[in-house]
Amino acid sequence: MARLNHVEVDLLQQGVLARLDGVDSGYGPTTVLLEIEFEARVGEVALITGPSAAGKTSLMHLLRLALPIRAGTATIMGVDVARATPNALAQAKRRIGYVGENPVFVEQWSAFDNIAMPLQVAGRRAQDYTDDVRELVDFVGLGEAADLPMEKLSGAERRRAAIARALAAKPALILADDPTAGMSPADGRRIVKLLAEMRRVGAGVVIASQDESLATCAPIQLWRIDRGKLSPAEESSTADVEPIE
Repeated sequence: MARLNHVEVDLLQQGVLARLDGVDSGYGPTTVLLEIEFEARVGEVALITGPSAAGKTSLMHLLRLALPIRAGTATIMGVDVARATPNALAQAKRRIGYVGENPVFVEQWSAFDNIAMPLQVAGRRAQDYTDDVRELVDFVGLGEAADLPMEKLSGAERRRAAIARALAAKPALILADDPTAGMSPADGRRIVKLLAEMRRVGAGVVIASQDESLATCAPIQLWRIDRGKLSPAEESSTADVEPIE
């Protein structure tokens, strides 16, 4: 396999955004992920389900390069995370979009300005990104709510804003941890459909949720995790997938 400064060139060329081989990970003395085998690819959506405290959030932290591995090999955005330089890891992180379980915003700012934050941090000028952010606003269905301060938005609108913010930098890998928490079933399914639509532009999407029924929202590869052990489930059938609304 071709390598360049601990970058797995061949994996990226094959469309592999993340590959975990026999990975253990955890916090302090506690190991919470055990011998994880997983792959995220361009144009594919994975749904990881399991009970509370099964390891879903820890796996998402590992995939977003916020949790180190203890054993095995993790190659994320072409980077061998155990051997990569801090600069290589930082570059890989910039290609990952993350929607946390409890997204944090600047509450007094408008949703539009919160969505634009990653572009501001990257040094882009407002005149250069305004049209792109408005396009994201339309894509996630925020409408006029985008001009309201975040503290005025509903739970579903906040989730839409979080997704738009995660997509602002056009990431190759999109991670969403329990993105339907606190939503009505209908709103939750719309959120998952929005995330799954990103596969059409070549992104890879990984969603963690306790709700296994979300696998019918789109063509999704279903995985189950329990007590830190991950296993694949049967892929959702195209016939069972709901249409995009």
